[in-house]
Amino acid sequence: MNRYRQINNITGWVVFLIASTTYLLTVEPTASLWDCGEFIATGFKLEVGHPPGCALFMILTRLFTLLAGKDLSKVAVMANSLSALMSAFTVLFLFWTISHLAKKILTRNNDQLSSSSIIAIMGAGIVGSLAFAFTDSFWFSAVEGEVYATSSFFTAIVVWAILRWEDCADEADSSRWIVLVFYLMGLSIGVHLLTLLTLPAIFLIWYFKKREFSWKGFLATVVLSFILLALFIWGIIPGLVTISTKFDLFFVNKLGLPVNSGMVSHIILMFLLLFYAVWLSIESNNLQKNRIIFISALFFTGIWVVSKNTFLNIFVLASTSLVVWILANRSRETTNLLFSSLLVIMIGFSSTAIIVIRPSAGTPLNENNPSNPFSLLYYLNREQYGSNPLFIGPYYNAPIKADKVTNPVYAYNGEKYVITHNSFDREYDDRFVTLFPRMYSTSPTHIEYYKSWGGDNGVPVAVTDPVTGDKNLVKVPSFRDNLKFMFSYQFGFMYMRYFLWNFSGKQNDTQGTGGAFEGNWITGFDFIDNFRVGTSKNLPASMAGDTSRNRYFMLPFLLGLFGLFFQLNKDNKGWWSVLFLFIMTGLAIVFYLNQTPEQPRERDYAYVGSFYFFSVWIGLGMLAIFEWISKLVGNKISAIVSTIICLFVPLILAAENWDDHDRSGRYLTRDVAFNYLESCAPDAILFSNGDNDTFPLWYAQEVEDKRTDIRVCNLMLLNTDWYIEQMKKQAYKSAPLPITLPLEKYYDGINNYVYIVERTKEPVEAATLIDWIMSQNTQTKARTRDGEYLDIVPSRTVRIPVDPGKVIASGVVDISDSSKIVPYIDINLSGSYITKSQLLILDILAHNEWERPIYFVSGYSNDVMGLEEYFQLEGLAYRLVPIKSHNNGWLDYGAIAADIMYDNMMNKFAWGGANDPKVNIDYHHQRNISVIRARLNYAKLAIALAEKGEQDKANKVLDRCMEALPLDKILYDPYVGNIIEAYFKAGNRDKAIQMVADMRSHYYEEIDYFLGQESYLVKSAEYNIQMALQNLSTAASACLGNGEEGLGGEISRDINNYYSRFTAIIGSI
Repeated sequence: MNRYRQINNITGWVVFLIASTTYLLTVEPTASLWDCGEFIATGFKLEVGHPPGCALFMILTRLFTLLAGKDLSKVAVMANSLSALMSAFTVLFLFWTISHLAKKILTRNNDQLSSSSIIAIMGAGIVGSLAFAFTDSFWFSAVEGEVYATSSFFTAIVVWAILRWEDCADEADSSRWIVLVFYLMGLSIGVHLLTLLTLPAIFLIWYFKKREFSWKGFLATVVLSFILLALFIWGIIPGLVTISTKFDLFFVNKLGLPVNSGMVSHIILMFLLLFYAVWLSIESNNLQKNRIIFISALFFTGIWVVSKNTFLNIFVLASTSLVVWILANRSRETTNLLFSSLLVIMIGFSSTAIIVIRPSAGTPLNENNPSNPFSLLYYLNREQYGSNPLFIGPYYNAPIKADKVTNPVYAYNGEKYVITHNSFDREYDDRFVTLFPRMYSTSPTHIEYYKSWGGDNGVPVAVTDPVTGDKNLVKVPSFRDNLKFMFSYQFGFMYMRYFLWNFSGKQNDTQGTGGAFEGNWITGFDFIDNFRVGTSKNLPASMAGDTSRNRYFMLPFLLGLFGLFFQLNKDNKGWWSVLFLFIMTGLAIVFYLNQTPEQPRERDYAYVGSFYFFSVWIGLGMLAIFEWISKLVGNKISAIVSTIICLFVPLILAAENWDDHDRSGRYLTRDVAFNYLESCAPDAILFSNGDNDTFPLWYAQEVEDKRTDIRVCNLMLLNTDWYIEQMKKQAYKSAPLPITLPLEKYYDGINNYVYIVERTKEPVEAATLIDWIMSQNTQTKARTRDGEYLDIVPSRTVRIPVDPGKVIASGVVDISDSSKIVPYIDINLSGSYITKSQLLILDILAHNEWERPIYFVSGYSNDVMGLEEYFQLEGLAYRLVPIKSHNNGWLDYGAIAADIMYDNMMNKFAWGGANDPKVNIDYHHQRNISVIRARLNYAKLAIALAEKGEQDKANKVLDRCMEALPLDKILYDPYVGNIIEAYFKAGNRDKAIQMVADMRSHYYEEIDYFLGQESYLVKSAEYNIQMALQNLSTAASACLGNGEEGLGGEISRDINNYYSRFTAIIGSI
């Protein structure tokens, strides 16, 4: 066995070396899209990111970023390397997990392992672990600074540790492994909760080792494990902080002590009781004393605070206390293990303290400001995101009966805790409430998906309109439709599709919504794929050359199935454990998340744990091959041959996935952020929108110290009190925003919506409106039926006055344009209310008085409030100027500051390797280039220059665009037609005509491919075909408007012919 252990360890580290080398070679050198920029920034400076926080991950990231030294450009790659190494360790522990399970199968009664068995076990571990290492979803997370790689590591090491316990379970000190398992689980809470999902399997491993099997015992163990899991997720994590809120409220409001004094006292008391309980469980024979201390320790952990229902909490407290009461008398060893485990969980969980500590340092990034137990509880519960119903809830069209007030919401005002408002729960018509609600969102788009995926077979019932009293027939969705949506969309499209991405093949990276040509799984066999996703014959070059098109020919899937049935036959108990791990980290998460349709991004990363455990079966599948071959030839030869044969599985995964997972040399996300910042004048205010706007900007400023004179202000977060408070503080070189509203006017729940009650038809100046809002005079309020006074907007027109002298002096407008300056800007408000963010924008506009430049990343959002015709494009961002231009729609608004824009785009902008043939620019980055309208902005600048008679500069701009964002790397988007138009305007007809020819070739090939499919697949390609025809139409218009009537007419006829063919096919369905 020593020989086997040595070989097992060495082989495992070889696997680690292969995985770590792979990930470090392909790691992204800077921030990527989505949360990565934020995670790197918050880890680098120990700042507070979005809820529920990742305290331990933040600390680990900080340690790795120290390796960058003073080179700020290396910080991101060090943070990303944390993910790479954690992923490699995950693969290492997977190898050891597979080798453990394989060894159990090949050895019985402690038989000595033969050489052939050792080779087969090593082969199984290598095949399974490397297959997982090269899977699509895991590799994606392994090379970016996100939490999922580290979360996978904790899942892997927890499972490995419990298997180590299984090896020595009959030894006297074996319980140390169980204590380690729970300590690791406590630590994992500071990364992600996914590791907790291994609990049922851990209990089963314990049960199979310590008890004789019976179905009654098996089911009891499963139920007990789920109860403990529930106590973890809904008890300990929020419950501990809930107890702290009670302490702090008393200490601060009643005793006058500083904020957090109650929380600190509670945590100290809890740890003292837990340590004392562990000691008593070993040393004390005083049963009554022990019981009192045990139950007291349990009480202060908050494990029993599982809901807002007091009765349920008391029941859980009584039940857990009874268990401890009985255990204290029956088993000292079990009691010691229980409280030792509870203690180390809390020690691991204590990393969360940094989330409370760091806000006191005044960090620029401090999301939710969780500086006291009340805000920390809000933060950990992710309350800003809302929650999805799980076990019981309403259908999407459920009539609302009432809003029931539940608990007061507290905030700290600098002196004590005050109630800002009361939270409430909605009560619905009971006929529209169901078990396991899957179709609950009221979004019209989501409802269409519910009907499409689930059906619309409900029963009409009479519903009384609460306003008019009229009775209307409303269809109650059927429970069958509800379940159909769960199985077809949630389990099928949002899980099985991802599962088969990893083990069968992947069509492309395009985000899927159910169409046949976006983001589906494939096999590589036409006779299977043709009827689902179209034929692979005559694929357009854009599809055939897509690096994310990966074909594994179902080999990993089939080998995994072999392993599944092989383990079921050879090691039934081990199979149950792996099965529970597979289900709990896959389908159980799908059920728990209860996601709505049209997620903002693909969610495969959430289910990597289940892919990990399926890879266990891939490894064991090699043993099945070994057993089969060994019947034909000798064992030693069969072990080598089966290993070589099965190694083809990880090899095909590596070969297919390398090109689309190699992120080396890609700086595009960072450079886009830099370009936004370089678009702004000094000391600007830049209003951003979503995550992919904001997080890279945060990274650029917080990590690489880029343009810290600019204040980035996220309009979505501007609806929150904590973010507004941050905007009122200095951040690096950026002065506070000119916000005059006091905190009590924008507390959470206060002025979330300010209703428009017209007291005058005349415009109201923005400064006057803010004074009106701040006034305590009831004449400036509206009185509700309940006697409450609410702030209102007294006019539908808010005026921003303009002082021409100040505007010119501050550089907002050049003196040469002074005659164009308007005396004021009127904002016409639509709807019945304005949001908190809109109110704050009006406050900023009122009191900025044109001193600081104000920019928006784009127009046509609610927060812009119709200001687009006063926008001036200066790069990627639009500057607000008091000069009226035009607003002809969401693609054509604002003026062009040609000279400023030329300098920015030609001398300051970079595009992060987008034109390097060796750099992979995937679908997500290509789409981002389209979303920010990079090519359109180059075209706008070129046309503006051409109109000024500067054709040479216009051509340089266009050439720079096509050089930096070439069509072979950043594929055709809706704005290539604008580039063609601009080339015509710049006098470069040859270039324009050549681009038209290339565009026709590209789109004709795609349309011909789509129209050559079966009719139901053509219908699925409707959006693709329409977009292609629309983009061709843009090119035709450019030709027709610039003296190429023949060419334009030819394209127009082709468009009509294609459209006729399309409608004929659709009409035949």
